[in-house]
Amino acid sequence: MKGPEIKALVIKVVVFSLVGALFWMLTPTAGLLTYGTLVVLAAVWLLYELAQPKKRPLVRDAFLLGLFLMVFDFVVENLGFFAGLWTSPQSLVSVISVPIEIMVLTLVGGTAWALHLPLKLDTSYLAIESLIFGAFGALGEYLLILNGMMIYTNGWTSFHAFVGYVVTWIILFGVWYKGIRKGK
Repeated sequence: MKGPEIKALVIKVVVFSLVGALFWMLTPTAGLLTYGTLVVLAAVWLLYELAQPKKRPLVRDAFLLGLFLMVFDFVVENLGFFAGLWTSPQSLVSVISVPIEIMVLTLVGGTAWALHLPLKLDTSYLAIESLIFGAFGALGEYLLILNGMMIYTNGWTSFHAFVGYVVTWIILFGVWYKGIRKGK
């Protein structure tokens, strides 16, 4: 892992920690503001990435990864809902069981995430990044639960969510480096 990659990981942990602290302070009164804030923050991250000229050639590929994440999340969330593992009762609009805000978040956030990745696969980076998203994904769901926006059932726990996020991010790395960006 190189200096810029380490810096990107450290910045991500700091920013995600600050966002987590903000939501923790607003809990349990944040309500739908939770989703709106997450979408706005993802959009700001995407705008930041797009403001860097060297990233612009990657936009189409990054959008494809964001679209993949949105579809993947849609399928997984609905499977979990129909299996009775969780529900997300509050949303402006839900598509089957998935809040539209989460669909926008995964598309925009997934696109921004792809733009910040190193050009070449680095397994150390993959491992650390997957653990970061696993931890903050599980924390985010815990805060959604505290805000009444998500409910775990039938034995599903934050540990399961953590493992699910780690696996998801490993899949995303594979889709990005072995699929979308293969040979580029």
